[in-house]
Amino acid sequence: MNKQIVYFSNSGNNERLAKRIAHYYGVNATPIIPVNPYPNKYHELTSQAKIERFRHINVAIKPVKLESNINTLILVSPIWYADLPRPVVTFLKQVQRSFQHVVFVSDKFMIGFGICKRTLKKYLSKQTTIDLIAANSNNFSLVKQYFQK
Repeated sequence: MNKQIVYFSNSGNNERLAKRIAHYYGVNATPIIPVNPYPNKYHELTSQAKIERFRHINVAIKPVKLESNINTLILVSPIWYADLPRPVVTFLKQVQRSFQHVVFVSDKFMIGFGICKRTLKKYLSKQTTIDLIAANSNNFSLVKQYFQK
C-alpha cells in the first residue's frame, strides 16, 4: 500500500503526530501551509477560525506536492469548530486525483469527527474509503493497527 502523509498543524501537535507516523512508516510528512499565517494569540486564532468555518471562507495555501503512486492518503489535522480547518478544505478542493483510502487522523477524539467525514466525502470521490482515527504523538497505536489489517 503506497501512502503519503499530509498534515495541517497550527500549534505543532498535529505536526508532531504526522512526523511520528511518517517516521514509523518511512515516508515523508507534507505540510499544508496557509499563505497568510494564523495569529499566534489564541483568541485571535479562534475568532478567525470561527469566521472562516461558518462563512465557508477559502483560505489560500501554498502548493502541496503529492506523490504520483499513492493510493492511501493519511490526512492529519486538528478539528476546528467541529469540522476540518479551512486550509484543509482548500487542499481537498485542489486535489485533482482519487485515492482508494483516506485515513483522517486528529490529535483528539471530538464530536466533530462525523462532520469531518461528511466534509471529506464532499470533496473526495465516491469510491474512496474514509476512516477516522484519534491519536496523538505519544500514542498512535490505532494508526498502526489500521494498516496491519
